[in-house]
Amino acid sequence: MSDRLFFPLVALIALALIALSLVWPQGLGAPSPAPFGQPLAPVRQDPAPQPGAHPTQPTPDAPG
Repeated sequence: MSDRLFFPLVALIALALIALSLVWPQGLGAPSPAPFGQPLAPVRQDPAPQPGAHPTQPTPDAPG
């Protein structure tokens, strides 16, 4: 195979694979991140409980 045919063909295949990787889903069925798909949901991080912290008390205005 001639180099004049081989190298452009390899470059075209490489570009096609790069384009495919930009739109392929991430992980197991998860959508691609923006701008190629829906943005992934952020991981919710709850603040660590403080030692000796008490649960919030209801305000006097609250019923109950």
